[in-house]
This record gives sequence, structure tokens and C-alpha cells, in this order.
Amino acid sequence: MQSSLPPQPRIAGFANVESRCVDHDSARLSSRIEDWRPEQASQRQPTAALDPARPHWKVCDGLPEIEATDLQANILRQAIHQHGALLVRNLLPQNVLPGLILAIDRVTEACGGASRGHYFSPPDALRIKMPKGELGRSRAFHRDSGSIMCAEAPSVAETLLELYADLGLKALLTDYLGELPCLSVKKWVLRKTLLPVHQAGWHQDGAFMGADIHSINVWIPLTRCGGDTGAPGMDMVPARLHNIVSADGALFDWSVSPESVTEQFSDTPPVAPVFNPGDALLFDHFFLHRTQYRSDFQRPRYALETWFFGQSAAPLNQVPIRW
Repeated sequence: MQSSLPPQPRIAGFANVESRCVDHDSARLSSRIEDWRPEQASQRQPTAALDPARPHWKVCDGLPEIEATDLQANILRQAIHQHGALLVRNLLPQNVLPGLILAIDRVTEACGGASRGHYFSPPDALRIKMPKGELGRSRAFHRDSGSIMCAEAPSVAETLLELYADLGLKALLTDYLGELPCLSVKKWVLRKTLLPVHQAGWHQDGAFMGADIHSINVWIPLTRCGGDTGAPGMDMVPARLHNIVSADGALFDWSVSPESVTEQFSDTPPVAPVFNPGDALLFDHFFLHRTQYRSDFQRPRYALETWFFGQSAAPLNQVPIRW
């Protein structure tokens, strides 16, 4: 039987973050990082092959779109195969959004200080797995781009894992990947965009994570964004790609120049759909995208971004986390 999201999950909230045991959460997350081991390629096959019948979704701005209640592993598989991504409306219940936004604000504030607590208590494993200045460089990169590694706040991280499990994501992604999913220290982040928004590079995450991985990203905005909403969403090319696009003419060796995007994807030009709080965009490491750029954004966008990987094909340079 194919995995799908449970109809009425028990939802983990964020009102109780400050009642959690910080030391316990930090030790548990540290164990998740230290105990992760790559597994042999799974012999388990996904529960269903691609369905040749017409999929039950509507296409808006070139992207397939469904309600969270209709999300199944095979629908996700087919959407990625045909369009490169799947837009899922109302993945997060509305009642968890205020607590998540408040948690991001508090983590942002706590990371600027020296004291440890519920919103900043980096597990010991981070320094072990990210030596010789790597941890500091990663922190600086995220700070400059308006994000924070979720692993820096273990009580928030463990609450999020409970939320994801309550939503049925672990079962769904196990079905999609064909093996148990794991996460990543560097690619599991809390986001609050900095204003003014600077023009970001077009990119595929496989350009720096590796193209020979098995992945799915769950990107969840917590505020209304995209289009003409006044808060930055995401610019994206609504097409399935099977390789890494050339970086010729781009600012970085992992990015793609705007001119290349215009020239190479004239049949599927970039789109910037409107996202409502709690919607989700699911895509893999070949999807071409960037933070939406306009000069007149007035509101920050809060978001969660969590990359999941099959345990037999996780990028070691992103510091995997056992789930």
C-alpha cells in the first residue's frame, strides 16, 4: 500500500519548546549526527512505478499543484519526473505557524549571543564533524544569507522532527526514496530573508552537493510570499532537468547566469508562484531556482528548508543526520 499523509495527524507544536530539556535534545541531536553511517544501496523498490495515466493535479505556472491531503509518494515521483517539482498546498496546519515564526525570531536573536538555551545550544558533534573553521564559515554563510542551521537549536530541531513525523513525512519520504531518509546539518535551515533582497544566483543544489545523490527538498514558506505579495518567494524554471547546467558566465562555479537561463529555457521560462503560509514546494537537486528577486520587496519571508536524502546516497560534505 502506498504511503500518503495521514488524514488527521497529531501535530507537534512549538508552544512547549521552552519546557523541553535542552541538554537531552542537544545530546540526542549530537547522537543523530555522530551515529549516522552510510548504508549499502537499498534493495527495496518504491511501492509503485510511474503511472501512465493522466495525473490528478492541476498545473499552475507550469508546476503541478495538489492539496496536502492528496500527497502520495507516487504523485511526488511523477511530478518530479515530469515537471521537476511539486507544489503542495496547506502542508502545515495554520495553528503551528505563529509558534514557528516566533521560534525563528528567537533562534535568530539567540545565535548572536554567547549564552546557551532553548534557542541556541549547538551540539558537541558540530565541532567534531565540522573542524578547522568549517563550522564558523558555515555560520557566516548562513548569517549573510538570512538563514540559520537548525542544528544550532536542538530543541527546535527535535520539535520539528516530531512535527514532520506527525505529518507522515517520514513514511512518505521512505516510500519515495526507497529507503529511510536522513537530513543534513548544512541543508536544514530556518530562514528569515534580509531586506533589501539582493539578487541571488540561479543554481541547482546538486552543483555543490553532487549529482549522484538521491534527494528531496521540502521548502515551506511561513508567510505569504512570491508574485506581487511584497515578500520574496522563489524564481524557478518549471522543467525536469537531468544534469547540472553549465556555470559559464556565472558569478560562482555552482551558479547559472541569468543570460543562460533566458537562452536555454525559452520554452519553459522562469515563474514565481504565490505561496500561502504553510504551503510547500518539493524538488530535488537538479531543480533550477533562486530566491525571488525584485527591488521593491517590503516584507521578510519566513521559511523552513529541509533537504532529505536516501541513506545510501547522502552527500557527506553536507554532514548527514540520522532520523
